[in-house]
Amino acid sequence: MEKNYDHYLILEEEYKKIKKRTLPLCAAENIISEFSKIPLNKDFQERYVMNGINSYNAEDNFIGSKFLHEIYQLVNQQCSKIFGSQYADARTLTGMNCVTTLLMSITENNDKIMLQTSQSGGHPSMKWVCERLGLKIIDMPYDYQNRNIDYDKVYEILKKENIKFILYAPSDIINTPDYSKLTLPDNTVFLYDASQTLGLICGKQVDNPLEKFQEKNCIVFGGTHKTLPGPANGLILTNSAHWAQKIDETISPLYLRHSQMHQVASLLFTLYEMEEHGEAYTKKIIEMANVIGNQLKENGIRVIGGEGTITSTHQLFIQTSETDMKVIFNLANKYNITLNKKDKKLFDNYGIRLGTQEIARMAWENEEEALKQIVDILLALFAMDESKLKKLMNGFTLPVDIRFTFKTVVNS
Repeated sequence: MEKNYDHYLILEEEYKKIKKRTLPLCAAENIISEFSKIPLNKDFQERYVMNGINSYNAEDNFIGSKFLHEIYQLVNQQCSKIFGSQYADARTLTGMNCVTTLLMSITENNDKIMLQTSQSGGHPSMKWVCERLGLKIIDMPYDYQNRNIDYDKVYEILKKENIKFILYAPSDIINTPDYSKLTLPDNTVFLYDASQTLGLICGKQVDNPLEKFQEKNCIVFGGTHKTLPGPANGLILTNSAHWAQKIDETISPLYLRHSQMHQVASLLFTLYEMEEHGEAYTKKIIEMANVIGNQLKENGIRVIGGEGTITSTHQLFIQTSETDMKVIFNLANKYNITLNKKDKKLFDNYGIRLGTQEIARMAWENEEEALKQIVDILLALFAMDESKLKKLMNGFTLPVDIRFTFKTVVNS
């Protein structure tokens, strides 16, 4: 054991060293606060609570579970405040576990589902999940010129084909939907995997589909560790009493017996943060993305997006050739810059995706100077100037502290 344990300690130390030197521009990760970590060290993790948020039965549960069930209720209340949801379910374990569990709970074999394609920015795993569940997939029409849903064609096909579900699951997104243009037939349920934008929705920086569709067929869900800076967990939101009951009574005990309660409580603490700081934090995310995007564009980088407001989210799309994309990605890995390479039509075939949700949470001593340094680093990276990139990264220092959180000490 000793040798194995020593190896672990070395790995942990090396990981910490690398993270201190890493410029985090991956759109899929974030930093969790010490405040939100408080419940992660509690006794909740190993404890069971069965049933749903609205269907608790003491006879199905162990001693102490009633207290855990009340945490579900607190999450429900907090989500009602910041998302405007009537039902909130945090039992699922991750973003992917969330969508698979949700689809297993509400769909039936051979149901028709319209699905955003990977080429238009949709999450690539959705196709495999839907096929494995025996759903009949119809590709969602997409307007590549405006990089958004092709609203007219979507409605036309939904109505003509009598499609029960539309699953909009953007992994890559710079333009959020205009819900005033998204018309759904009465029998179609809008499923929005908002993993990338949950924080932006509760921070009121992008439109909330729960407000648009109100009590109609709309379910918003996703992972809680991207623009919502919480633990890796799943969250399901709806204002439909019908779908709330279906989800509540089906997920447990059929598909999930043991939720990770320490994660759920940690998410609750993140929701407290977002109630207090969410609007300022998410506004800063989008502001930083546009500052960086515009400065890159002014220096000749092919940034995809409009003039002025390049993106309405945390993401930036950089168009490149296939060869340059690979070189840039390898250089980024070598010099500790997290980002994603993309080969899909949404990026005009090849490109790089950046995200600002993590750097926006950092407590920069001089934010303007920090952004200038980040832009200079990216310009050197996209120019594939390794010598300059190495020099700039060696002189770059990340803040130790984060902001948009509570500076409190809570006793264990």
